[in-house]
Amino acid sequence: MAYIKFSKDTTINMILDEQAGEGLCRIREKVAKDIERTTGASVQTDANGDCGQAVLAATLGEGTLADALAEKIPELKTLSGRWESYGFYLAEHPMEGVESALVIVGSDRTSTIYGMFHLSELLGVTALGFWGDVTPPVWESALLTDERTGEKASDGHLVKMVSGGISKEPSVKFRGFFINDEWPCFGKWTFSHYNGFTAEMYDHVFEYLLRMKGNYLWPAMWTSSFLLDGPGIASMQLATEYGIYIGMSHHEPCMRSGEEFSIFKGENSPYGTEWNYDVNKEGLLKFWEDGLTRVKDEQIFPTVGMRGERDSKLLGDDATIAENVRQLKEIIINQRKLLAQHVNPDLKKVPQLFAIYKEVEDYYFGDGRIAGIRGFDELEDVTLLFCEDNFGNMRALPQESERQHPGGFGMYYHVDYHGSPISFEWVNSTPLVRIWEQMTEAYEYGVRNLWIVNVGDVKFQEYPLGYFMELAYDFETWGGGSSEKVREYTAQWVQKQFGAYASEEQCREITWVLEESVRLNSYRRPEALNDTIYHPAHYNEGRRMLERCEELEQKTEQLLAELTGTPAEKAYFSMIYYPAAGSANLLKMHLFSGMNHLYASQGRAVANVYGEKMQACIQKDAKLAERMRTFNGGKWSGMELEEHIGFVNWNDEDWRYPVQHVVTLPKKPRLTVSRADGTGSYTNQYFPIPLVIDDFRYAGKEKVTIQIANGGTGSVEWKIEESCDYLEFSAREGSTELLDEVEITFLREKLPVGQEAEFACNIRTERESVQLRILCRNESMAKVPFGAYVMQDGLCVANAADFSVKLGGVYKEGRASFERLADYGKYGSGMKVCPTTADYGKADWENGSAPALMYEIWAEQEQTYILEIRTSPANPLVNGGSLQTGVRINSGEVQALALIGEGYRGGDTECEEWCRAVLNQEHCAKLPVQLKKGINTITLYAGEAGVVLERLQIYAPDRQPKSSYMGPDVSYRKA
Repeated sequence: MAYIKFSKDTTINMILDEQAGEGLCRIREKVAKDIERTTGASVQTDANGDCGQAVLAATLGEGTLADALAEKIPELKTLSGRWESYGFYLAEHPMEGVESALVIVGSDRTSTIYGMFHLSELLGVTALGFWGDVTPPVWESALLTDERTGEKASDGHLVKMVSGGISKEPSVKFRGFFINDEWPCFGKWTFSHYNGFTAEMYDHVFEYLLRMKGNYLWPAMWTSSFLLDGPGIASMQLATEYGIYIGMSHHEPCMRSGEEFSIFKGENSPYGTEWNYDVNKEGLLKFWEDGLTRVKDEQIFPTVGMRGERDSKLLGDDATIAENVRQLKEIIINQRKLLAQHVNPDLKKVPQLFAIYKEVEDYYFGDGRIAGIRGFDELEDVTLLFCEDNFGNMRALPQESERQHPGGFGMYYHVDYHGSPISFEWVNSTPLVRIWEQMTEAYEYGVRNLWIVNVGDVKFQEYPLGYFMELAYDFETWGGGSSEKVREYTAQWVQKQFGAYASEEQCREITWVLEESVRLNSYRRPEALNDTIYHPAHYNEGRRMLERCEELEQKTEQLLAELTGTPAEKAYFSMIYYPAAGSANLLKMHLFSGMNHLYASQGRAVANVYGEKMQACIQKDAKLAERMRTFNGGKWSGMELEEHIGFVNWNDEDWRYPVQHVVTLPKKPRLTVSRADGTGSYTNQYFPIPLVIDDFRYAGKEKVTIQIANGGTGSVEWKIEESCDYLEFSAREGSTELLDEVEITFLREKLPVGQEAEFACNIRTERESVQLRILCRNESMAKVPFGAYVMQDGLCVANAADFSVKLGGVYKEGRASFERLADYGKYGSGMKVCPTTADYGKADWENGSAPALMYEIWAEQEQTYILEIRTSPANPLVNGGSLQTGVRINSGEVQALALIGEGYRGGDTECEEWCRAVLNQEHCAKLPVQLKKGINTITLYAGEAGVVLERLQIYAPDRQPKSSYMGPDVSYRKA
């Protein structure tokens, strides 16, 4: 049995090849610290002669150690030619003087590092030791063995089976992240802790990337220059030692940062004064040439092409597509000549990138009349980087005819964005299920060469970044298939970060806090919230959201109290508590503001209370930021500075706190009555106006809450004297200075089937009275089929995932069907066609080859209704394409329902429809339909690929749903 044991009374020798570079030596020191912290074992890195137990790490082609180990372990020879794969074996006497060893051999330098960090993972060290403040477990002993053993893991003792083998090749070849939008947070932090964007700071970034099995980075670029700030190219050289590829973002060609031109341009500069190829061609070519010469021996991934200065349009608003295409072609030809001259004559050995970003998409595809740069010979071996719409929704993706492009395709994704219509940069607001859905789509469309994600300041994006990187490395495990994989990942992630010191129950609660906080943020990005988003009354929307915030806040505080004083405390505060508590508090602030405004409009004393609650949230927001600033000795000071309240445009200059309404009250009590879910307020009138409640005329409507409030000072003493057998009141009298709530329950079984009744009562004080008229009916459901939704008062609402029948379809040689996405979107689920490349049109709807969903609706009467379909904020996946679905009512003809309007352009900030979609997190399309009285079947057919169906609403034109963000409740469905 081969084994290696770590404990405080053992010595482990970590041996590298004599020719191992500085990067592997640095990683050896990091792994040695991991071993010492977790097991107490003594680790020697300069062993000579007999050394007992050892960790041997080497890279094929770099020195002789790997070859010698491959002679002892022949399977290691299969690593040759593989991309970023490593062998991981336990062996006895693998070399002279070593009794037992863990052997790690990589096909390249980067994979050797992956293998070394895999040892750390086995000991419980995660990628988030630094960035997430995670404390690793401590073991009395840790045994790695290649055989099943009778020894079992117990408290303080770890036993790991190491089967030995060759790791998989990564699913996506280049995988990494982009530090962006880094001021004020990341910038303030790194200057106060590392004296700038230095190599010392980047060592933490590189280690994070490598522990996540990444290999590619776009460094920070706002007022910083990666190749100057190291100092000099020290950061670049360190990346090369680690085997990390460095790119310079989508708009910084030939390894020159945008900031460098600002620094070096001038009348006496060889680079000229203008970032304009027409007037300063020679200066720019010289600028790019010097940039490539400087890094010709480093591990680079240069961008080719050009955009305007500061990420603007290349030739300005007036230039034609043809003019832009002509200039881009010339620029790319000349840049590639420089690459061949100064980096490598064989350009197939130089990874290169061309970014199809924003308006560059027009230059790439052309406009139907003018050919774009697509198919340009000079781009044959260049990775074509597509981009979603900056809000996480794919745009044009490679179509089948071009998926064999030799240079492959990349995707630039965002979980942080600085730009129109409103930036989102504070804390994570992207659910993993959205990343899973969109990046699975990209992968299935052939985007497999490069994935890069914009993570802003890095801090507070630990959870989505970890998943993005895991998905890119091991798509087979975490991508495709079912959205349930996301929940599996989250549970595993929480267990890795907290499981050593938190109980199973605490881990489950941390998981809930994490998911719920991101879920609430995803409905509406925090920066885009204000008092008008969630309605304070309609459909009890504001109350329900407030209950969720308070539950989240309570659980967050409870967990912090439980974990305080334990090794899990810092990680919990750093990654979970601050974002969750801050998000709940922020949403509460806006909800309180909306309630303050509503109650002020009703003249209620309680309005002032909600104004005070709103102010308390404003103060708490500042206190939370201060706690983050001083947390862990000020380790993250600066990261708390992101503005996040009340944005009114894409930038933060005009952000604003909610407005507080203050009500000056009469010097006596005053009775006001309303529904909790309504805005109308009823008071004592000379000619009485009753509050009519007719909800109980409809099946499934069993409870209504009314509010009895004080519109003055003092106390309102109220009572309800009248009663009946079929209605219950949660209270019949009370005294309130502010507001009481009374729940009215309809006891439907006490009213004969088919019978209607009306009950009138008065809410009285000594001087005032408001009448209630309550209409009831025990409606017969005998004729309604099981599974059908029942339209009530001209409105019917159904979630797309709650269909009656699902019909499969045909796609190429196989099948396609709608699949349910759990915990998705605004309504908790969605339906998307898989495979995601399958799309359909009118002919497919008519011949039955398109997948379809059927819904049964019981209509009150025959008439024209409005069918409203709500979907994900998807964009066409074909450039210039449309999005539609087919709709059939009963046995009628299939109608096409356009989900987006003509001229829609995803990602174009001048497209109001797109801006509305990404802010509201949905498209909403409407179609007049004729329903008959009784049962109706609505069939929705799959249209263009990429759309997720989320909800159906059907309503009479004169019964439009009340204004709200999340919409009405799902209608009664006969079960």
